[in-house]
Amino acid sequence: MFDSSMATSIAVFPIILMSWLAATAGALSSGMLFHSCSGDLYAIPSPYYSNLRQLLGNLLAATPASRMLFSMDSIGPRDDPLIYGMAQCRADVSETVCADCLASASLEAVNGTCHGIKSTAIRMALCVLRYADYRFFTILEGPLSFITMMNEDTTRWKEAMVIRGMIRLLISQASVSEQRIAAGQRVIDSNPQSPVVYGMAWCVMDLTPQDCSKCLETVFDRYDACCFNRIGGGSISTSCIVTYDRHPILNATRIVSPFDAPQPSSAPQSPPPDNGEQLSSPIEPRKHSKLIEPVLIASMSLAILTIALLGVILIRRRWSIHLNGKELDVAEEGSTKEPFLINLTSLKAATNNFSDENKLREGRFGPIYKGTLLSGKQIMVKRLTQTSTQDLAILKNEAALVSQLQHKNLVNLMGCCLQENEKLLLYEYLPNASLDKYLFDATERARLDWNTRHAILEGIARGLFYLHDLSRLRVIHRDLNASNILLDDDMNPRISEFGLAKLVGFDQSQFYTEKIAGTSGYMAPEYAWRGAFSHKSDVFSYGMLVLEVVTGRRNGSFIEMGNSLNLQTYVWQHWVEGTAKEVIDDVLGGMYALEDVLRCLNIGLLCIQAEPAQRPTMASALLMLSGANDSLPAPALPGYFTGTTTRSHWLESQRSDGITETYL
Repeated sequence: MFDSSMATSIAVFPIILMSWLAATAGALSSGMLFHSCSGDLYAIPSPYYSNLRQLLGNLLAATPASRMLFSMDSIGPRDDPLIYGMAQCRADVSETVCADCLASASLEAVNGTCHGIKSTAIRMALCVLRYADYRFFTILEGPLSFITMMNEDTTRWKEAMVIRGMIRLLISQASVSEQRIAAGQRVIDSNPQSPVVYGMAWCVMDLTPQDCSKCLETVFDRYDACCFNRIGGGSISTSCIVTYDRHPILNATRIVSPFDAPQPSSAPQSPPPDNGEQLSSPIEPRKHSKLIEPVLIASMSLAILTIALLGVILIRRRWSIHLNGKELDVAEEGSTKEPFLINLTSLKAATNNFSDENKLREGRFGPIYKGTLLSGKQIMVKRLTQTSTQDLAILKNEAALVSQLQHKNLVNLMGCCLQENEKLLLYEYLPNASLDKYLFDATERARLDWNTRHAILEGIARGLFYLHDLSRLRVIHRDLNASNILLDDDMNPRISEFGLAKLVGFDQSQFYTEKIAGTSGYMAPEYAWRGAFSHKSDVFSYGMLVLEVVTGRRNGSFIEMGNSLNLQTYVWQHWVEGTAKEVIDDVLGGMYALEDVLRCLNIGLLCIQAEPAQRPTMASALLMLSGANDSLPAPALPGYFTGTTTRSHWLESQRSDGITETYL
């Protein structure tokens, strides 16, 4: 444990944590490789935030000073802690570098990527930091991983086989290493000019050897499936990382190669291997590397040869599907939601030959059917009936995106079929159909009490928040509307229809297109008029959904007191008149807390502001929806405003304690 002086420093540390982080987070802050943010939100200030500050202080003080550069801690009662945390630095770094890296990770977690989220993992180039409101120690997280650092150099087949053999051996070494890390290098062939490839496999230390090996195998398989023909890259998850490059990855002075290690004087010197390989042993924690017996060298060489041969035979499975002469090549991924191919005969049987009785609804690009596989599992089949190049691109876009997204508020892609000119996508069947079937039907709407409606709005917000900020792919949906929100058995929402979705970079904020597509009334003004779209375009669509859910009215024009209005104008005018209660759906029968419903109306109006910068992010909207913000800014005129307003109402709409809110 700690001495008294360290205990004193830890007690003081939370007080100065934020300022210290800001001062020390230098160049390493740009070295974030992976982040995972999930779970509930916390407010600032709040008890959770106070406990988090204390936890980070403990971890940042203890980890660099530990022999293993690793520590775990928890805050709260011994039998029921309130928050758990873990920190680990790469075994080859100094204490100072470790401290700086963890400071950068903490700053990124608290003030950046995962701001306000209770369950957070940040993996930097040289360290990993994690905390959550549940005990995650020794638990191998799910298959989610992020592929990064892909160079454009195309390798030869021989290079690919050598790299695979090296990584497989590093995985076996790292899983049994005390610090769960191994690094090495290989010369591609015996040619003196042959390039050297360096590799590393690294797990968090609380994993068992079996789980470490499983994690490393999974992330490497994901990288191998997509990028085996490139040198330089890696695959990362919350629990582990595999990477290789033509440049050294670790501090070589802390690594002893088993082929260069001095042998005991009683043993004869082993000749150097004739295959040109050089593979380093796992890094040992702050001590001299163990001597490697010659028999181990022979075993390792045999293992390498075996792995290389198996690599030739068991090439990573891929599915290559021809679409009218064009190849759609989708790599299978090591995920619990891995899509599969199913033959057309099975789908015809499942849907009664796509009969009208099995038809659920008409989608944007064709009908959607209910089906039952021979196993008894129910599915939803989307049938693309249009065959233009653009429509095929939309199908490919949806399949590629949804297969890599995993969230409880997104629809789950199960597979696809492309035979006999059919283009079919298979999704899990959701029995409660889409939100519009309930919201705009006088009878069905009665099933949506206020608690259910609020939960639906929160679920949609969480799904969008994941797409915009938490997924390893940053996605703008571009077609969010009530018919594209599906409901499961428990009326939990699932965002669907990703055909128009756009994959964007994290360093880009706005995009333009000449092909404007979406649903009228839900498209943001800047998108409908100029083709400009961003994540704030999805925020606008979400705001329109909020107004529909609260009012029970369909988005569009209607007559109110002799005037032709659209929904946002109708709601905003009642808002500024102080009569917002009148727009609440009568079907609710007053069974709600008025403050909560008015809060949702406020959020909806903020989301549909005419200017994108005035709209909140989905992270901010989710915090507002959860009640984390006690007071909300007053909304200004919404986009597509069609009514009239007095100067006093306009000024009132701009006032929020003298502060103009701008959301970035």
